[in-house]
Amino acid sequence: MKAAVWHGYKDVRIEEVKQPETPPGSVKIRVDYAGICGTDRHEYVGPNFIPIKKPHRLTGRMAPLIIGHEFSGVITEVGEGVTGYQAGDRVTANGTLCCKECAACKSGRYNVCEKLGFKGVGDDGTFAEYVTFEAERLFKIPGNVTQRQALLAEPLACGIHATRLVGDVAGKSVVVIGPGIIGLACFLAAKLAGAGRVLVAGLGTERKKLVESYGGEYLDTGSKPIDEYVKELLDGQLADVVYECVGIQPTLDNALHIVRPGGKIMVMGVYEKQPVIDMNLLQEGERMLLTSQAHLDEIGVALEYMSNGRINADELITREVTLDTLVEDGFEELLRNPSKHIKIAIKIG
Repeated sequence: MKAAVWHGYKDVRIEEVKQPETPPGSVKIRVDYAGICGTDRHEYVGPNFIPIKKPHRLTGRMAPLIIGHEFSGVITEVGEGVTGYQAGDRVTANGTLCCKECAACKSGRYNVCEKLGFKGVGDDGTFAEYVTFEAERLFKIPGNVTQRQALLAEPLACGIHATRLVGDVAGKSVVVIGPGIIGLACFLAAKLAGAGRVLVAGLGTERKKLVESYGGEYLDTGSKPIDEYVKELLDGQLADVVYECVGIQPTLDNALHIVRPGGKIMVMGVYEKQPVIDMNLLQEGERMLLTSQAHLDEIGVALEYMSNGRINADELITREVTLDTLVEDGFEELLRNPSKHIKIAIKIG
């Protein structure tokens, strides 16, 4: 089969590899669509989580590995012991890999497993014609949701999970910093959870129309500092909740300065450089700093939102490529025009 194999820094090769075997408890899936995630972009240019010097702590795998974890596909083979699924079922899945033995796993929080891994990072992933997944990680795609739309379920689930961790946002004032796919996932999750005013901040106005179509307010931080926007739009008040979805020092600083005393900051950005946190500012107002790791069952919620028309996933896809054009038209395009794209889809099947 054809697959995108990660060998190192800016070294992703489209190769012919052997189809995976189907272990007991798992299914083999023909991949129809996959999506380039922020994690995949990080793997392309660094920093890298794919093991290159010693085997992964859970899987024992090392580079080269097939990358990718967002996808939709059709089951072609069912492994021994699998019930509830059959060949022909349209599915997507949670790419989390866990030990099933640590305290986190036993409590149901396998997304923070002590030996946590992910498809496409700790084991072969979804940028391939076929992939295997444990049946317990699968989600059936509703009949009125297309394969192309369903590939968005995984990143949307990240925003839904983060919002669940924040807690009750009904009627609250919310600011989302960073209008990429994760920022938009947090925005949509907050709106659909009943948040009051939701402001989305980013450079330029490319996301303005999309944000406003869901009842949000867009802030072009290239025209005015974010703290001025917030005070103006929230009548001199600070935000109840801030999602930081960029992963750089300035946006973390912004989040700290625009959240009210007693408010919550949900950090979703991936930091390439270790940030400095103003602990005195955080502490003196009993501001709460939260983090979120992937998701649990929220892919099912995301699929339900698509099925009932509350999220139009098609408008989140800004480009479609193939495996053969993945490197130049996918990864390199993201490096050239990062603010232009929300999600680049890879048509495989």
